[in-house]
Amino acid sequence: MRSETLAVTFVLACSAVVAAQPPPTSKYRLGRTPTPAELSPRDAHVPPSGDGLPTGSGTAKRGEIVYQTRGCGSCHGPTGEEGPGPVLVGSLRRRAPSGHGDHAAENHWPGRGVKNFPFASILWSWINVGMPLHQQGYLTPDEVYSLTAYLLHRNGIIKEDEVMDAESLVKVQMPKRADYVPPPFADWKPGLRGR
Repeated sequence: MRSETLAVTFVLACSAVVAAQPPPTSKYRLGRTPTPAELSPRDAHVPPSGDGLPTGSGTAKRGEIVYQTRGCGSCHGPTGEEGPGPVLVGSLRRRAPSGHGDHAAENHWPGRGVKNFPFASILWSWINVGMPLHQQGYLTPDEVYSLTAYLLHRNGIIKEDEVMDAESLVKVQMPKRADYVPPPFADWKPGLRGR
């Protein structure tokens, strides 16, 4: 008898909670509309089209100064060809261990390297979102454009005096652009069946 009373009490309590809920068409007035800054955060990734690149500009000469003053060489070496971090200049190669564990002996960025980025805007995005390691967001847009120009120049992709900005960056012809194949889900639409 006691369990039946408990069950009836529970059902009545649940019914009262459901009855007290507003109808589904009412506004709950919870939260707020996100601000434009929240919808476009500074560290958002930039697609191949360059949509979302901020205003700013940079050259390889300025990029060399940024590279030296912001400490990029502590991971990538004084010229970007050393380490212990990923090789930024030249072709990828295996290196002998240098006292930094197995990481230094491996081929960094397998299949990557600056020359293997299919779009310069993705390189810009990578630097903007991920560098410097453990201090992301430290670089200004002008510094990111300058570093991108510096790395593109050091890899023989652009000339030293070319200015990189939101317009010119997307026009850079990367050596591996022709090899780029979009992911298979790029054409996906709701209701599309597998092949």
